[in-house]
Amino acid sequence: MKKLFITTPIYYASGKPHTGHAYTTILADVIARYKKALGYDVFFLTGMDEHGQKISDTAKKKGLQVQEMLDSVTKDFKQLWKDLDINYSNFIRTTDKVHCDAVQKTFSELLSKQYIYEGTWKGLYCVNCEENYTRDQAVEKEGKLYCKVGHELTEKNEPSYFLKVSKYADWIQKQFKEKDFIMPQARVNELLGSFIDKGLEDLSVTRTSINWGIQTKEDSKHVIYVWIDALLSYLSGLGYLSSDDKNFKKYFVDKDSEVVHLMSKEITRFHCIYWPILLNMLELRLPTHIISHGWVVTKEGKMSKSLGNIINPYDYINTFGSDAFRYFIVRQVNLEKDGIFSHDLFVETFNTQLANNYGNMATRIAGMLKKYFNNTVPTFNKNALTELDKKVIAAEKKLLSSVKDRIQHFKINPLLDDIQDQYNVLNKYIDDAKPWVLAKDPDKKDQLSNCLNILFTSAINLMILLSPILVKTSKIIEKAFNLQLNPENISKDWSGHKIDVLSPLFARVEKSK
Repeated sequence: MKKLFITTPIYYASGKPHTGHAYTTILADVIARYKKALGYDVFFLTGMDEHGQKISDTAKKKGLQVQEMLDSVTKDFKQLWKDLDINYSNFIRTTDKVHCDAVQKTFSELLSKQYIYEGTWKGLYCVNCEENYTRDQAVEKEGKLYCKVGHELTEKNEPSYFLKVSKYADWIQKQFKEKDFIMPQARVNELLGSFIDKGLEDLSVTRTSINWGIQTKEDSKHVIYVWIDALLSYLSGLGYLSSDDKNFKKYFVDKDSEVVHLMSKEITRFHCIYWPILLNMLELRLPTHIISHGWVVTKEGKMSKSLGNIINPYDYINTFGSDAFRYFIVRQVNLEKDGIFSHDLFVETFNTQLANNYGNMATRIAGMLKKYFNNTVPTFNKNALTELDKKVIAAEKKLLSSVKDRIQHFKINPLLDDIQDQYNVLNKYIDDAKPWVLAKDPDKKDQLSNCLNILFTSAINLMILLSPILVKTSKIIEKAFNLQLNPENISKDWSGHKIDVLSPLFARVEKSK
């Protein structure tokens, strides 16, 4: 069986989850479900980044013990993933012992191989972004220096251990040339222009000015800095360097396992430059794909507390349902561009694609089967096919022939375009075939039978294709239609199949609501 190891980034545990977190996690879950449908053995990892100065500072401001705050934030993330039907295999926290042990052992290994050396770190640091800045990269306003997002930078001068990444500039450029190693291709050009071409500097990987983190075994004053700590969660989440490392061997070491890291574009540099270099130093294989999708933005820009445009997922989950939220998020994801989130666009997508196409098509077909065939799918007669029938069948075959390629290349949004196009074909088919007219003519019984058989089969195919996204709705359909929405039932002959009553699935809403 083919294998897939897919990850989200581990989310920083300084606040409640928002739509930006959901954006990546839903997409990862949907990809994992589609891959399972193609026969893959999937391991889906997500989790929390729980170390660093910002975590400690936030807990202090709230008057909480750090671990107490972290447990509360992690509980919120896990609850949201449960409410959104996120089916992860493991949830790794950087405070987990298995992770801390792996990080310490890895640091010691790199030190012994002389990939790490001791020095002094001088420079600018953003506590919020947990990122180092040079003077050239900083933005100056009224005599103060800020990061690209707008947080004030702190000047640092302290002892530090450094990772020798500078010697890998040529090597990493060669990796970038591998087809689909980094997706989309535009990210490669950004990385080359902004970082690689200007020369890689060795990376500071410890701090002596903070204490909330993983100490090195060699020197307790040094706390291992976020990017070695955080990135290694992709391995510790599989049991790397632990007594139980079977998942690590199965899903990462095995060259036949597809390894996919999914993230938002602002952390691409760390994943596409430092992570492959770190893996190379550890003599481990590289990921198959590093996928860097765009941001979810509002009319004010990228979501941020300072702009006041943070979107709470529950504002939409509680009103429209989790499936509608999952669908809209995936519908808006585009690897090349940012995804726009607006209330009006959400309602328009909900009404047009879920209420009108998915929901109305299902209830409309169920109603006709009840009225004309006693809740039974009629027999298909290929000798009585009309030109209209043939056009619908041809359009469906074209859609199904492209599905595997869409999934394999992570083109979920284009797949949804194809599905909506087929719904439009079915709507036009109903209007043109006029089954209510065929039902009045005894000589057109075979045409009516074919029409309802084709409509039911095609609708079920579309529901199967959408089941990795519409998790709860799919269960309702399965119960009402007495079937399983699984790949084995694609284009099955449903002649003689009995269905039950289907209630409306998505009720249209007004934009003002």
